[in-house]
Amino acid sequence: MKERTQIPVTPLSIPSKETNPSVRQFVSTRPSSVTPLPESNFDTKIVAHPIIETPLPRKFPEDVLTARLATPSKSRSLLRWEVLLIIAILLTAALAHGINMFHFPYFENDEGTYMSQAWTVVNEGQLAPYTYWYDHTPGGWIQIAAWTIVTGGFHTFGFINNSGRVLMLLFQVASTLMLYLIARKSSGSIAAATIAALLFALSAYGIYFHRRVLLDNITTFWMLLSILLLLPNRFSLKRAWLSALALGISILSKELTIFLIPVLTYLVFFRSDRSHRWFAIVGWLVIVMSLISLYPLMAILKNELFPTGTFLGGMSPHVSLLGTLQYQASRGKDGGLFDLHSAIWGYLQIWAQDDPMLVIGGSLCAIVSVIIMRWNRLGGIMGLLTLSLYIFLGRGGEVIGFYLIPLLPLFALNIGLIFGAGADKIRKFMCKVLGVNKALSTIIPLVTVALCVGSGLFMSYTNPDLYPGFQAAQLWNGTQSDAQSQATEWVKDHISSSSVIIIDDYMWTDLRDTGNASLTFKKIYWYWKVDLDPAISKNVFHNDWRHADYIVVTPQMLHDVKESNLRLMNEILMHSKVIKYFDNQDGWPIEIRKVNK
Repeated sequence: MKERTQIPVTPLSIPSKETNPSVRQFVSTRPSSVTPLPESNFDTKIVAHPIIETPLPRKFPEDVLTARLATPSKSRSLLRWEVLLIIAILLTAALAHGINMFHFPYFENDEGTYMSQAWTVVNEGQLAPYTYWYDHTPGGWIQIAAWTIVTGGFHTFGFINNSGRVLMLLFQVASTLMLYLIARKSSGSIAAATIAALLFALSAYGIYFHRRVLLDNITTFWMLLSILLLLPNRFSLKRAWLSALALGISILSKELTIFLIPVLTYLVFFRSDRSHRWFAIVGWLVIVMSLISLYPLMAILKNELFPTGTFLGGMSPHVSLLGTLQYQASRGKDGGLFDLHSAIWGYLQIWAQDDPMLVIGGSLCAIVSVIIMRWNRLGGIMGLLTLSLYIFLGRGGEVIGFYLIPLLPLFALNIGLIFGAGADKIRKFMCKVLGVNKALSTIIPLVTVALCVGSGLFMSYTNPDLYPGFQAAQLWNGTQSDAQSQATEWVKDHISSSSVIIIDDYMWTDLRDTGNASLTFKKIYWYWKVDLDPAISKNVFHNDWRHADYIVVTPQMLHDVKESNLRLMNEILMHSKVIKYFDNQDGWPIEIRKVNK
């Protein structure tokens, strides 16, 4: 075969801008510092005749100056600033909550109860030091027990209640972070997220109760985690299952968040893809219900589901889950939200005075969010979550001050969503309609954050009436719990460990576990049990005040004895005299009395 002649192909010259528009466009977009390329920068390819290929230019040499001075993308720069903002918010929350938390407020009765129950879980394998009567689901103090194991015991932070308060600090900081992320994902607004997080973290009413070892603080953490897991940019079944797990733990920590199930089910419906929507809903509900069922299952296995005297409960005296639920439902029974003279309306007036920005503003914003739900579905769902917990409070039963705790982050969230959205709309209006400079318009969200947070804190710190004589500065310089610590140490040093002592539950764990194996107070009894627990009132005291040796008296004990008419406790107080008195002039004195037999 005759061989073809090889023809060298010379490079094409670059036409001028005037003769070739496409080349003109290419040249105009080239970095200015790049010099025209010589012809040597083009490949000359030898091809067989008659095939002729167009030579391809090599890559332009990198513009070194441009590469070094390249500006990072706007989104990446914004992310870095937002991370710094989040760190600042969390640091603020930690300082506001953590400074002086061991000294103020006083150690509440319930704090000692949950710490004693956690101690019993770890050391005795029981759910309570006394008869467990299903007053609360045990998940909360089981978590406290796990915390003490991880941190090296109950005495790691000194006074045993301090260990629980450190755990509450961690829950508070984590809850603040999750609230920020929930607001950010629900609105897309940094201003909304900042308002929500700061109002929640810096509320005087919130700090007062968030420091305390309360089940409400634990259930709030898991509630927020469950909501957050349903708000990813890309919803997945894995996150739905984790959300269900978190809500189940929340309910097992304290049962009030069971009222959120209907609204969160709708959130799963709204967030899931149509292709697996019903699978996500059913799976989510199955996981939640399976976890909740562990509580009645425990009662069934202990033969404590049905009350004594019923067909399935038998005649043998015992506590029962259904009996306790019936009792709890009957406590403080009134008309609830439908009765203006009920406990809930009374507490709403008190809460509105203690923290008007969160309680009044948050409630109104929740209602507004529901009204405009058609245009902002996620915001409306957050409003429905708030109103769902109102149903619990307004059911017509017992209401206590710290029942408001799970509502505080939802109040702050609704305020942040409404005011943050308003600030963003004003900013866009100023830019597009009024032609205001973009940099100047960014002041609007900053001003909104400052006004919301500033006015909220002003009302929160100037109006609180948590107890007579309370001042907001006491949160960081008060010494209310010092008298309690001093009284506990005095009992260890001056009273025989074999004595029968009636106490406020705050000191139970410190006397039961002194840290010294040779010094253990085993005959200490919580004053409620002295009258109301037959195993104590009959078997220990035989309903006779003479079987008591000492009594440690707190203001809360005196109030409860009088209000609940505890007969045996009244007799013991009447036949005792003060032998030691502790008072740091901060509103919580302690008396140690000896019974005169």
